Amino acid sequence: MLTELLPDDAALADLLGATHQRFQRLIAEAEAKARPFYAKVLGREASISQVIDEVFAAVERDGDQAVAHYTKLFDGASLPATALRVPDEELAKAWYACDPKLRNALSFAIKQVESYQRRLMPRSFGTNLEEPLGVRWAPLARVGAYVPGGPKGSLPLFSSVIMNLVPAKIAGVRELVLMTPPREDGTIAPELLAAAHAVGVTEVYRVGGIPAIAALACGTGSIRVVDKIVGPGNLYVTLAKRHAFGRVDIDMLAGPSEILVIADESANPAFVAADLLSQAEHDTLAMAVCLTVGNGVASAIQQELSSQIDTLPEERRAVASESVRRFGRLVRCSDLTQAVAIANKIAPEHLELLVKKPKPLMAQLVNAGAIFVGPWSPEPIGDYVAGPSHTLPTGGTARMWSGIGVDTFLRRTSIINFNEADFRHCADAGLTLARGEGLEAHARSIEIRLRG
Repeated sequence: MLTELLPDDAALADLLGATHQRFQRLIAEAEAKARPFYAKVLGREASISQVIDEVFAAVERDGDQAVAHYTKLFDGASLPATALRVPDEELAKAWYACDPKLRNALSFAIKQVESYQRRLMPRSFGTNLEEPLGVRWAPLARVGAYVPGGPKGSLPLFSSVIMNLVPAKIAGVRELVLMTPPREDGTIAPELLAAAHAVGVTEVYRVGGIPAIAALACGTGSIRVVDKIVGPGNLYVTLAKRHAFGRVDIDMLAGPSEILVIADESANPAFVAADLLSQAEHDTLAMAVCLTVGNGVASAIQQELSSQIDTLPEERRAVASESVRRFGRLVRCSDLTQAVAIANKIAPEHLELLVKKPKPLMAQLVNAGAIFVGPWSPEPIGDYVAGPSHTLPTGGTARMWSGIGVDTFLRRTSIINFNEADFRHCADAGLTLARGEGLEAHARSIEIRLRG
């Protein structure tokens, strides 16, 4: 059952909080689990940040040997340093051995994402020097995507191959690099390799966690540095990406999955409950929030959720139950205006709008990674096949960040191509501003042309 709160309840404010506070709480919880783990595998207690520093330094110093060493320690996979890369022929083999129904589904999803991402492409102008001002959009050369595999590669999220690298491919990135944790026997799930082949990934490495991010950021003998690292992962991966920022670019600091549903009397309670559980089953840290408006709506949703959670497979039921217990919240709102205000404060990764008249609310809902409108737009359809990427900002960062799109993989270069008339039109103001800032050489660069 979702914990019920009033709209002004202090517990709700504490759960949401500021982005930084929420992130720090997750780090504190992860640290408590990490220290005994590191004591076991490293022979000493260490914080996550200390291990990140150690792994990055080792990878920078020892390259592939360090990556293989930490892959053995953290994922239990004994791989020689020369076998970190998955041979290209294994990708093609996995594709042709893939179940035809899954192959068709992967192809369908790729086409959907390609179609949507092409519509997002920004337009260059003035690149032929036909006007005084212009802009050129150009793709990054090399991008690395991290694709989670679950504990010891047990839950390969092959849809993330599509959602992270198809936008890069449409942007024009030529080198698409994939990192994913291996299973204990050193293999990668064939479904994930099949997805990589279908997308056109150029390199796949069986490396997960902190070592994967370090390899992409520092480079090794076999793994060249990328321009940008994208893709979701656990908190260890997220903190490693934060550490890598500056050496390379990153997409965002992604956290546990989130869903917020605004539901009124028109909403089907079974749909709402199913959608909340679709995110709760991801992770015990996932957040499922429901904002209800109208008599009986909350009670019907609670009843459905309790019934549906009991029918999940055992492992998913255990995860979803813990997630709902810890981070599931239901707020009975007085009206939709109040619900929208709360939603904007939360700035959720996924926002479902299951109300009779959604259109008037769209302009008011300004903070969300993605908005799913109406009963036929469930969040999972966006996870897989709708078209937009499912890699979205979490932890309240939808106030400032966007999800992955083609623009994630593009660089913008300004072009200034003035003729003399254009220059003289701007010169006096530029000269005044330069001298106002006390930058005399700037001013003289303009002034010397005015004297000509």
